[in-house]
Amino acid sequence: MSAKIAQHPLMFAAMLIVAATGAMGFAAIPASTQPTLAYELSPQITADDRVIDDGIDQVLFKEAIVTSASSKVDRQLECMAKVVHHEAANQPRSGQLAVAQLVMNRVGQDRFGESICEVVNQRGQFFQTASYNPRRDTDRWATAIEVSRQAMAGNGDQVVPGAVFYHAASHAPNRFFRTRQRISMVGDHVFYR
Repeated sequence: MSAKIAQHPLMFAAMLIVAATGAMGFAAIPASTQPTLAYELSPQITADDRVIDDGIDQVLFKEAIVTSASSKVDRQLECMAKVVHHEAANQPRSGQLAVAQLVMNRVGQDRFGESICEVVNQRGQFFQTASYNPRRDTDRWATAIEVSRQAMAGNGDQVVPGAVFYHAASHAPNRFFRTRQRISMVGDHVFYR
């Protein structure tokens, strides 16, 4: 127990003060009274979360920031997250979701592929995801996973309904894009049907 108390930042600071000043004191908590938390984590906990309880603190770890959670990422989700990360990690969330939804709009169409990985690895479209390995312990990767899951589940409104093509807004549209119906510009990308 003393090792756990020493790990708590406030208790550690108090122990340093006691050691420096020579003051000593004890406080007893009756065994019949359970201490109550100033906050309750239960409403915030989902199936993907971990709660660590060391007897002093309860800490909620969201899957997105726990590096061991990457084992829960299947191949299709990883392909999608790599595209979102590579193409739109510097974009607002709506821009990232637009890219992810565009990929989902392509899935199942003969000209693109039957799965997410087939769509994103199609020659001349995105890039070979196998050779792209972003750091998995960053907020950007966590957001890419979260956005990808949302798009794959079909949750939320379509940011760019029916979009199957896009290009960077910094580039003038070539002849191919001039023959397509422009939907909108989200972040640094222009989306088309």
